Amino acid sequence: MNKKHIACAVVLIAIIGMVQASLTMNQRTLKMEADAAKAGMTANISSTTLTQERRQLEDLKKSSKPLIDYLNLWQPYFSAVDSPQNAELKISLKIKEDDLLTLSQKYDVVSQKNRSLPYLMRAQITFEDNYARLLNWIGRLERELPTIRISSIRVAKGTGANDLKVDMTLEQPILTAQ
Repeated sequence: MNKKHIACAVVLIAIIGMVQASLTMNQRTLKMEADAAKAGMTANISSTTLTQERRQLEDLKKSSKPLIDYLNLWQPYFSAVDSPQNAELKISLKIKEDDLLTLSQKYDVVSQKNRSLPYLMRAQITFEDNYARLLNWIGRLERELPTIRISSIRVAKGTGANDLKVDMTLEQPILTAQ
């Protein structure tokens, strides 16, 4: 083979190499364009979904606004009694402030089915004191601790002329049982 044949072979190999490289680049370009089209469709679908979700969120906010306002109204009262110890202390202090005669006090933490307020501090208290002082204390208790409930009450005649014996169960909802 002479130099011309070798040069033609080198040129032919170079042409084949360039054709192969251009075909490979073309395949990569087509694949990238397909991936870009898929990503564009995914972005459009995501954008549409986001718009729908935002609209739904706004509708939910509008429909739940009265409930949220109601919750915000009561939140400070529930936050003031945040533990069973705090609830027990508040009830005990209310009894001591009015110097009421208590025959027994029992405090328990119980769970309930309500997921918003999962625990209750249940206080079972027996009083025997002056009729007027005791009833006024119950009224003040409901005013000063508005989240407390009287779940049961039994009233009987006390040992003195103006005395009243009261067995009551108070329930104070608390958010956590620490």
